[in-house]
Amino acid sequence: MLTDSTPAVTVHCLGNFRLEINGLPVAHWRAGKARALFQYLLVNRGRLVHRDRLHEVLWPDSDDRSSSSLKVAVHAVRRVLGAHEGDDGFRLVHQDHGYMLQAQSAWVDLEEFERAFQRGRDLWAAKEHQRALECFQTAADLYTGDFLTGEASDWINEQRQWAQGVALRALAVLRADSLEREDWPAAMHWCRRIISLDPYHEDTYQTLMMMHGELGELGRVRDWYELCRRRLRNDLDTEPTERTERILASLTRRGGRPLAPALA
Repeated sequence: MLTDSTPAVTVHCLGNFRLEINGLPVAHWRAGKARALFQYLLVNRGRLVHRDRLHEVLWPDSDDRSSSSLKVAVHAVRRVLGAHEGDDGFRLVHQDHGYMLQAQSAWVDLEEFERAFQRGRDLWAAKEHQRALECFQTAADLYTGDFLTGEASDWINEQRQWAQGVALRALAVLRADSLEREDWPAAMHWCRRIISLDPYHEDTYQTLMMMHGELGELGRVRDWYELCRRRLRNDLDTEPTERTERILASLTRRGGRPLAPALA
């Protein structure tokens, strides 16, 4: 049920793509490139994109800029939006040999994610660390999956890598804060989130090994070490650094150091 505070348009790009207009899901795009056109214009919302650039993005292997394919895709997008439009719905505008997507009221998870992270950075620079952490937490919560999961093109991969980098920076701050407070469950949670995005982040494996060592869980220390070594060796043809090996040897030699009961 829509309320006065409910955005007319809701778009999820982090994870599987979903679009709702006036509470109704949009599932049928008619033309093959219509959805891809909408997605690209959405990321560039409010900016005019020249038609040549749209041809490059949607048909990267074609040199024919006079093809009617773009007009067909534009028409299909307009039919989709027209079937769901309201006073605050999306509008696809044509001007100066290009197209622009406009919306008076829209909630886009990617934009909210970027906004939360930037707000966190600004607050951190202003020494308002607690409020900054809340913003980084919001950004982490919004990052429910990679940008347009399951879809592929050069521009999508570029945007995906950028968004993933932003998420990793937010997660790194949250991990550091948890470690400073010695909140081991939270720190482990953020570490596992980091590894889910970057399975070769050796520093995070080292952190997990040390935390489990502090808890006296030597089996888990060995498990994380072996996972790190296997991924580095099989996927990157490299070995763990000397620091990782020293951490393993030190924890194994002294048998870990259990935490106080209140923290275990």
